[in-house]
Amino acid sequence: MRLISWNIDSLNAALTSDSNRAVLSRKVIDTIIDKDPDVIALQETKLPYKGPSKKHIKLLGEYFKGYSYVWRTSQEPARKSYAGTMFLYKEKYSPEVFYPAIEAPDTMDLEGRIITLDFGEFYITQVYTPNAGNGLKRLKERQIWDEKYGEYLKSLDEEKPVLAAGDYNVAHKEIDLAHPDNNRESAGFTDEEREGFTNILNKGFT
Repeated sequence: MRLISWNIDSLNAALTSDSNRAVLSRKVIDTIIDKDPDVIALQETKLPYKGPSKKHIKLLGEYFKGYSYVWRTSQEPARKSYAGTMFLYKEKYSPEVFYPAIEAPDTMDLEGRIITLDFGEFYITQVYTPNAGNGLKRLKERQIWDEKYGEYLKSLDEEKPVLAAGDYNVAHKEIDLAHPDNNRESAGFTDEEREGFTNILNKGFT
């Protein structure tokens, strides 16, 4: 089985915009389709709370022929058209779909950040991890999220094998940044976030 994960940073823009960035996004989509993946995980879809519009549905059918899809969007009182995730999988599959809550702080459980697919013999789950934000205003909540999400992954792994995909919003090691010394207090590279990701890996993940 082939899995591809990508932070699309607005599904609407990627499918409907004429901007240079959107054109590049569609080239990425073409590349993904050329790889013929069984499952595609998309993060930061930024869809409205009701999900894809009729136009989105039409375009998804054109770009991703032969795929079924499920999505999770941000729900009030969380921010509108924010975060969000989507799985696309070949129509020959019929996984059971879960939209878990992990007892995360603030509105994080309502921001459409996790979807899990149960394929019978294994799970595929994806996450769009919350950003610590400007001024690290959400760092404490992010630390709790990392702990809760790690516990969730471990609970899945205790049942059957897990493929965990997504955007973890962390540069784990210094080699992951061009200028690590200048980013010690930047969201995604704080000691707390790096330690949180290490703790997730230490639960048995690679």
